[in-house]
Amino acid sequence: MDRELLKILLIGIGGYGVNYLKELTEKDLGSVVIEGICEVLPDVYNQFPVLKERNIPVFQTPEDFYKKHHADLAVISTPIHLHYSQIKTCLRNGSNVLCEKPVCTSVKGAEELMELEQETGHFTAIGYQLNYSRDVLQLKQDILAGLFGKPVQMKALHAMKRGSAYYKRNSWAGKIYVNNCGVYDSPFNNACAHQFQVMTFLLGSKMDEAARLSKVTGELYRANSRIENYDTASVRGETADGIPVYYYTTHNLEKKSLGPVSEYRFELGTIYYGKDFGGGPVNEYVAVMNNGTSIYYGRISKGERMQKLYDAIQSTRDKTHPVCTIQCAIPHLEAVEELARLPIVPVSEGMIQWNGEENDQYCFIKNAEKVMEQCYLNQLMPEESGAGWSK
Repeated sequence: MDRELLKILLIGIGGYGVNYLKELTEKDLGSVVIEGICEVLPDVYNQFPVLKERNIPVFQTPEDFYKKHHADLAVISTPIHLHYSQIKTCLRNGSNVLCEKPVCTSVKGAEELMELEQETGHFTAIGYQLNYSRDVLQLKQDILAGLFGKPVQMKALHAMKRGSAYYKRNSWAGKIYVNNCGVYDSPFNNACAHQFQVMTFLLGSKMDEAARLSKVTGELYRANSRIENYDTASVRGETADGIPVYYYTTHNLEKKSLGPVSEYRFELGTIYYGKDFGGGPVNEYVAVMNNGTSIYYGRISKGERMQKLYDAIQSTRDKTHPVCTIQCAIPHLEAVEELARLPIVPVSEGMIQWNGEENDQYCFIKNAEKVMEQCYLNQLMPEESGAGWSK
């Protein structure tokens, strides 16, 4: 007997959401159908001919869609400041939700959405894709099983070069507030958010929980004077269980990227990502035990590229909940809120250089790569390392 048809609503396809549209229209997912699209782009049918080819209706808002349609699963890929209200609308109209990160703009809002989940009986999964990757899930299972003993220290570094085209791509990139709503867009809250969030996820006491944070501090810098928020961050935190967590990120690189690199130290061994073991960079998780043995998580299939979508579909059918819950997103959101209370330090003009073309100019801090690497290796803040970035 064929499975019952599962109806999906895609909210936002002009940015990252196009990945969901492609996955659902270019692959055979069985008895799954796109019931509708919510998109405000004026030429959406010209940009995405498949909508007309498949007779997929387009609506301006989720409210318009729900007037005459139902979706078993709604996938939200809209600007950060719209997530909260759109998740509420979808849950109240009987849909499960897969929402791109962050879940919303405040811890208070996230907790209210958790209460609404309980009221409606529908789930909200958050799209931190590392939480769905099968190698990461196996690593977390091994951590929970005590294979590595107690955690001692977590740290990660991930930086990506971003220029004027990146910040001009929408109305909220690099902004602190949009329509009086705090979006706090930054490399820490957006492009390079995953490696910080996954550390809290791996330290969670259950598979579908992340470790809460008791302390968050750091140093925030802005090299690009054309944006509002910081574009470089060094973060020092501590979980509720007292585990120190360090994270380093920036958009002000001369080269394309730096990392991701991670080192998770436990009593019985250390888990690395991106470490050079003598044969070149290892872009997989490798656990090196104190007894000399190693565990290679790269041998585990990660799953589909859009595994979060497949898991949300399966959980909708099974009436379960995907592993990345709202609670898993809250510690990262806590850190975003705490960092928003810190001063943003302008980088000295003598340390800044611009390059690139007229339509995509890049601002970089001259010694950013070296400073970030040294801070990561020694668990330091840039000021402690003598970076000399401050004016």
